[in-house]
This record gives sequence, C-alpha cells and structure tokens, in this order.
Amino acid sequence: MAEETKDMSSNEVEIDLDKYMALIEKLDEQEDVIREMKEDAIKAKRGLEPPKRKFIDLFLDDNDLNEKAIIGFISFFLMMCFGITDLVTALVWDIDLKVSETIYTSFVVVTLGAFGISEAGKAFGK
Repeated sequence: MAEETKDMSSNEVEIDLDKYMALIEKLDEQEDVIREMKEDAIKAKRGLEPPKRKFIDLFLDDNDLNEKAIIGFISFFLMMCFGITDLVTALVWDIDLKVSETIYTSFVVVTLGAFGISEAGKAFGK
C-alpha cells in the first residue's frame, strides 16, 4: 500500500504519442469544419441582404417600392419646410412670408391623398 501512494504522488505523466497525435488531427479537422461553416454563414447572410436599389427602380412596373408613400413623404417634407421657414422669418426678422394658399393647400392635399391611397391599398390587399 505504501508503494501505491508513492506512485500516485509522483509528478510523472505518461503520454501515448499516437493518441495525442490522433486528438490533434481531430482538432485540426474540426477547426477546418468550423472555418467552412463560418464561410457558409457569411455567404448565407449576404444572400439575405436586400438588393441594392437604384433610383431608376422607382420607375419600374415590377418594383416593391410604394411610390405613393414616397410622394407623400416628399410633399410632407416640403410642407414642413414652408412651415419652418414661415416661423423663422416671423420670429427672427419679423417679416411675414408670402406663401400662396393654393400652393400650401396643394401640398396638404397631395400629402393626405398619397398617404390615404397608400393605406387604402394596404387595407384592400393590393
């Protein structure tokens, strides 16, 4: 029994070189598999990205863009520019901005019409 404790307390370790090399080879193979899987994941991610859009795509018949919403947004943006410019000129320079009622009302109608038509198209399943 004294010999058994003596053997267990020694700091020597036996390594089977064949088993060690087999484990290293498996590790290398698995690293190659992981590298291939990462490359496949990158390719799959690129495949899921939306296609690059061009300005000309807006005018095609078979696009997936909502032209009515784009026109409505542009009209709303211009309407906001008129409003902000009117406020700035009135507050800073104390000058009334002369904006034609017809022009401003046209922007309001186009904005409401574009967003209304867009939402109606969604409601009726366009």
